[in-house]
Amino acid sequence: MRPRSSGPRVVLRADGGHAVGAGHVMRMVALADAVTGAGGEAVLLIGGEAGPLRDHLSTRRIATIPDDEVGPAPSREDDVATIARHAAATGAELVVLDGPSFTATHVDALTARGLRVAWVDDTATAPLPAPIVINHNLGAEELAARYPDARHRLLGRAFHLLRQEFRRQTAGGAAIRARGRRVLVTMGGSDPAGATTRVIGALGRPALDLHVVLGPGFRCDDELARALARAEARGHTIHVHYRPPGLPGIMAACDLAITAAGGTLGELGYLGRPAVAIAIAPDQIENARRHVAHGLACLGRPLAEVSDAELDDAVHGLLADLPRRRELRARNAGLLDGRGATRVLERLVA
Repeated sequence: MRPRSSGPRVVLRADGGHAVGAGHVMRMVALADAVTGAGGEAVLLIGGEAGPLRDHLSTRRIATIPDDEVGPAPSREDDVATIARHAAATGAELVVLDGPSFTATHVDALTARGLRVAWVDDTATAPLPAPIVINHNLGAEELAARYPDARHRLLGRAFHLLRQEFRRQTAGGAAIRARGRRVLVTMGGSDPAGATTRVIGALGRPALDLHVVLGPGFRCDDELARALARAEARGHTIHVHYRPPGLPGIMAACDLAITAAGGTLGELGYLGRPAVAIAIAPDQIENARRHVAHGLACLGRPLAEVSDAELDDAVHGLLADLPRRRELRARNAGLLDGRGATRVLERLVA
């Protein structure tokens, strides 16, 4: 029998898949990295489409649970029972919830079983009665009053949940090159809005070196294949990275990124990469706008409100504007130090 760790023991429950993306799961992975780094034990339960995400995490020191343990849409009662069962088996007294499926019932039922509950949020529009809330988004400090039930509010970039593979990269990344043409296209862990296809189709001349990342929740389709073929015919060089294990390195090497306005914006900021941000989901709109308002990204509007010409102009205009790209790198430098997950864990186990 394996001896139980002396460090913190935590059950992490996140939603993931094509429809909701991979961001909720990846934040929990960052927290699990901090737990295992402190000599503890983390159990990750994934609801939704767990298979591709769990496979993507197979090399990490995290106990990820088979699909049928949680299921794509578990009832609240079954979900709570599964979480409580793994907490008991692990000896964990702390549960962290991250995703759209959770309700006050989850918090109340888990609390009644003697578990401490922390909740990861993005918008503060429907706060749960959890005693601990984590919102690592830019400007989240301004939302403190919207979490009236929380005794501990871990808000803002100081608590950004950045995974260990990003922390291995140099903060701020490489210097900005004068002649930039290497462009990253990433919509995060999945792309239910079909934004990748739209972006690729919008990019005209001059020719670019396009690196297209398809995350673990991505579903490839004929429309994307046709868009890539047409982009190649227009003179662009195409590199497709499907579930790449070396994603931080690919991101760090780009001259500019076209990205959804979720957690990827924070990762790109840590790496000092200039970004054209687009909101592909309602909960990304405010984050996109805040990044632009703080001079940390360009564009920052919902994709549905941006024409192909505007998107193309934003990308080629930024590539041609060396002082602006250097300014974006400088403004992002220092906002993330890579210790956010460690700070969160310290507060959770205090």
